[in-house]
Amino acid sequence: MLLANPIASQGARSLGRSAAPLLGLCCLALILWLATPLPLLHAAPLELPGSDKSALGEAVRPGDKADIQDLVPSRQELPPLEGLTTLRHMAHRIRPGETLTKLFIQSGLTQQERQLWLGSIQKYHPMNGLRPGQEMHFYFTRPKISPRGLKSRESLKALEIELNEDRILTWEKGSKGIVFSKREKPYDVELKTAGGVVESSLSEDGSRVGLNQTLLSQLADIFSWEIDFHKDIQKGDSFKLLYEEKSRKGKESKASFRILAAELINEGQRFFAIYFEKERGKGSYYDLDGRSLARAFLRFPLEFSSISSQFSHSRFHPILKVDRPHNGVDFTAKRGTPVRAVGDGKVLHAGWIKGGYGRMIDIQHDTIYASRYAHLQGLAPGIRRGVNVQKGQIIGYVGSTGRSTGAHLHFEIYRDQEYVDPLTFEFPPEDRIEPALRRVFENAKQLILTKLAATPHS
Repeated sequence: MLLANPIASQGARSLGRSAAPLLGLCCLALILWLATPLPLLHAAPLELPGSDKSALGEAVRPGDKADIQDLVPSRQELPPLEGLTTLRHMAHRIRPGETLTKLFIQSGLTQQERQLWLGSIQKYHPMNGLRPGQEMHFYFTRPKISPRGLKSRESLKALEIELNEDRILTWEKGSKGIVFSKREKPYDVELKTAGGVVESSLSEDGSRVGLNQTLLSQLADIFSWEIDFHKDIQKGDSFKLLYEEKSRKGKESKASFRILAAELINEGQRFFAIYFEKERGKGSYYDLDGRSLARAFLRFPLEFSSISSQFSHSRFHPILKVDRPHNGVDFTAKRGTPVRAVGDGKVLHAGWIKGGYGRMIDIQHDTIYASRYAHLQGLAPGIRRGVNVQKGQIIGYVGSTGRSTGAHLHFEIYRDQEYVDPLTFEFPPEDRIEPALRRVFENAKQLILTKLAATPHS
């Protein structure tokens, strides 16, 4: 069974919290390298204690007495950009009937200033788009006294409009005019560890101790090309996790989770995975030697399932009652279970087809590979012929359409228009850590290994 092999884990241990968009534990030096100043009012590039922008590999040195918390700032409000601390700040919540023009007049802006600001704002936000309850922030320059004793008037320096619960629109006046930017609201990020020993099942025991389905699915996907979770996991195997829980204040129920490092011991063999971002916002998992654990394709289109029928050149068909090739793998799952695209690609077919497949989806991934998902109950919203999909995207739902004896997913992989066994075919690794980033990776790795070593299995 896919992921039905037993694992019981210990409850999560909190390592601390921080406020700021965290790019990933293993990307400290990359954060310092890639973060460039933007015209944001509350968020500044992360500068952590002891960091040095001039030397990528000097943020954490092997042998230094560093702690995992050195990679994240303490929980606090993010500082504004340099220069905005001297501004007068006014927060306002929109009331019914209010407009930007009315607010600008009430704030004392001259007609010329109003025209300048309204002209810039309407390029990115409809003038009638303010909603009651929406939050705005005004930042004004403070009056100054000239050597002759003359007092200057205030002027609007920056403006923020809350777009939704996740994003803020920002306009800031500078020497080159008014600059617009869109940014995410700050997150609270909590680092946690968990350890467990194989006893029952990964999905059941993991859920019972507080590991949610997102983390369990990530763990399975990370090691899916290294370990066969259908048959390799044995009682006595163990694992450790270091992961982040990211949420916004008041929106904790919508928190997101990501594994930053994992250790899995299977029959005495130790496997490691370290999350590392080579480009801002684009990360992957690597082993201790810097080789990618990812492939261009997911190994399985379902997160949790069992295999009812494997690839075979001759299998007795349960309905036709004859021996015939079974050119794919059947995954047993409940009706409505989400089906994932195993790789990026373009949908060639989405819908019912005559014959035994019932409702199915065909995806062309590149000039070499294609995949098929059959007996679907339905298609995911927006899935139709000609649309592009991404690896891991939900494209449909398990059903029993066509020639089928019960709810399951029939999955096929083609290479150069020839069937291949999805369970045994190995795709080449995506990439590895380049020499230019090797020192950064090694520094982060040492810190992670120290933390995982201190995490008990039970």
